[in-house]
Amino acid sequence: MFRQIMSRLLPVVLCLSLIAIGCTREQSLAEPPAEPSHNGAGDAQSTATPKKSPQVTYNIWGITPDLMYLVPLTVEADRPQDRPNQAVQALTDWPDQSGATLSPWPEGTRLELVGPVKNGKAMVNIANLKSGVFGSAGEGFALNSLVLTLTQFAEPKIDRVQILVDGQTKDSLAGHVDISRPLESGSYLNWISWDGDPVLDPAEAIALTLYFAEPTATYLVPITRFVPKTKEVARAVVDELISGPKEESGLDPVIPAGTRCLGLSLADGTLTVDFSRELRDNHSGGSAAERLTVDAVVHSLGQLPGVKQVQILIEGEKGASIGGHRVLSEPIAPDYLNPVASF
Repeated sequence: MFRQIMSRLLPVVLCLSLIAIGCTREQSLAEPPAEPSHNGAGDAQSTATPKKSPQVTYNIWGITPDLMYLVPLTVEADRPQDRPNQAVQALTDWPDQSGATLSPWPEGTRLELVGPVKNGKAMVNIANLKSGVFGSAGEGFALNSLVLTLTQFAEPKIDRVQILVDGQTKDSLAGHVDISRPLESGSYLNWISWDGDPVLDPAEAIALTLYFAEPTATYLVPITRFVPKTKEVARAVVDELISGPKEESGLDPVIPAGTRCLGLSLADGTLTVDFSRELRDNHSGGSAAERLTVDAVVHSLGQLPGVKQVQILIEGEKGASIGGHRVLSEPIAPDYLNPVASF
């Protein structure tokens, strides 16, 4: 069983300040390239295929059905000029019909932005709320999802959210979280300390945001993990992805067992990561699983300072394929994370 170490009200935003990457100049890979292995890659779709024009999107945050984790979803904006209002409405309408995520707000709740954003503060009125269905975790998840969803926007810039209930300022929604003052985003997301985890001095640790698969293997879940402080942060991220989620976490690994990191290098904003052949040979296969693996690596590493895109190699080979559905011929920039089925 686990114990929640973080009891702050809003453990919400991804931790991006991860000190240094540890690879500040181009380096040679640890292993020489192996002979090419196609593994069905001849039928794969190359990443060099011309891309469509970028879609205008926004993110909304839901929860896993076991009420364990917040999960971001990417939704296409029907009205690009009105994304904050659309995002708030989507939190209750909930466009994901897969069953892998749920809205944290009780059915029938109405959320509405009130007035213009002033000095970074948005006001949201909550109506028709059945607060009796909330426990302490449920109330926190609902508020976290709202703050995370709104603070993504740069235009208008939102950095805090004042909650109203039926047009009035209240002390809380269900007696667990103080909403009398504006809520701000915190430092960590989905931080859980498990029994047996080493106790680290905060001054000697760094927070990594890692992505693992939820049980249906439909979406990636970001989690915060603390590791001993190191200058080689990119290496630490890859090592933790390879280690995988805690067994009791309910999450699934995205890197196959036996995979090793053969080398890392950073040059001109491109972080190159070289994996051993087990990334391909031991992979479960399937286009969805392959997508989760690639996205987990790209989003986990793409958040590090100085990294604009990630090039994945297998045994030093550029243009390899993990599962035969996608050729890794070009660097990949972090893009849409967890697009809903209608995207």
